[in-house]
Amino acid sequence: MKTIVAIFCVSMLVTLPVFGEDVDSLRTKEVEQWSKSGFGDVNVIVKNATALLADENATISQLKDAGKSTNAAANFIGNITDKYDDYKRENYKYDFVLEKVAPSRDAYVKVSNALKGLRNQCYFRIGLQLKSNGKNLEAFLYFKDAFRLSTMVENGKEGLRYKAEQEMKTLLGLQEIESFVTWQGT
Repeated sequence: MKTIVAIFCVSMLVTLPVFGEDVDSLRTKEVEQWSKSGFGDVNVIVKNATALLADENATISQLKDAGKSTNAAANFIGNITDKYDDYKRENYKYDFVLEKVAPSRDAYVKVSNALKGLRNQCYFRIGLQLKSNGKNLEAFLYFKDAFRLSTMVENGKEGLRYKAEQEMKTLLGLQEIESFVTWQGT
C-alpha cells in the first residue's frame, strides 16, 4: 500500500508546475507552442479541411496546413476529454454518474475523431502527391502516418488504414503479402 501511495504522489508531482514557475508563465509557454497551430472554431476547421480534400488540385502545402490545424483542434478537444476521462475513472463504481457523463464526453470524442480522420486523409493525399513526384521515401513516411494514426479496422478495404498499407507495400515491393482487413467474418 505504501508503494502505491508513493507512486501516486510522485505521479502527481510530475503533473504539477515546476516549483517557482507560476501559472501565467506556463500559459505563456503554451501560447508560444500553440500560436501557429490554427486555433479556432472547430466547425470552420472541419469545413475548410473537407473542402480542401474535395479539391483535386490541393497543394502539399495546403494539405500540410489542413493536417496541422485538424490535428491541433483534436488536441485542444483532448484537453476537455481528458478531464471527462479523469472524472469517469474517479467515479467508475457509480453507473448513474457514468451514464450522465458519457453523452457529453462521447460527443467531444466524436468530433475529435472526425478531425483526426481529416488529418489522416491529408497525410494520405500528401503521400500520393509525393509518390507521383518520385519522392518515395517522403511518400512512404506520410503513408506510414496515415496508417499508424488510423483505426485498424475501418471500413475494410475502403478504409484509409488499408489503403495506406497498400501504398507502403507497393513502395516496398511487397504487394504479394496479404493485408489484414478485419477479424469479423467476410
